[in-house]
Amino acid sequence: MIWLRRTGAAPLLLLALICSIGAVRIFTGDLPDQSFGTGVLAAIFAAAAAAGAYFLLRPDVARLREVGYEELRRWTLTHPLGQAIALYAIAAILMIAAPEYQLVPALLAICVYSVGAPWNAARQRNWWAHAGFAVLGFCVLFFALAGTGEALKARGFGEAGMLFLLPLEGFPILLLVSGIVRLVRGPREQ
Repeated sequence: MIWLRRTGAAPLLLLALICSIGAVRIFTGDLPDQSFGTGVLAAIFAAAAAAGAYFLLRPDVARLREVGYEELRRWTLTHPLGQAIALYAIAAILMIAAPEYQLVPALLAICVYSVGAPWNAARQRNWWAHAGFAVLGFCVLFFALAGTGEALKARGFGEAGMLFLLPLEGFPILLLVSGIVRLVRGPREQ
């Protein structure tokens, strides 16, 4: 039942994000074809979707209050989703601070994740679960950085975004290598 609630909250959070970005773009005049009323409607849809996701995730949010700083720090450093969230936060702050150089922190964040997540997965007891979370974290980080770049500048990264092909092609290879390392290392430890 827990995963059903979380799965139901994910599209609501995505809808809230999309509607809020649309509302901000309408209010700033970035979408000249839209009226002020359309922006208000998008903001209302964003608030309704966020409220629905909150009510679905309310037991999880209550459990987060019991998590200590040490556990949160360990999760951020060892779990692939924690790594993706931390790298996105750092890159987004740097991208907002210097929008004309937004490609550099975004590319560094995705490259660090492409190397760090497979290396971390190779050291875990359950490689398959960590590899699945690493793929999910890579997708979340990649699309979040692209969306942030698009929100800060009209064309986002533009043609320089082709640099993201390096981590996009390197990540699956490094993840496969980490699986082979884990497979070879596994029988020796037993």
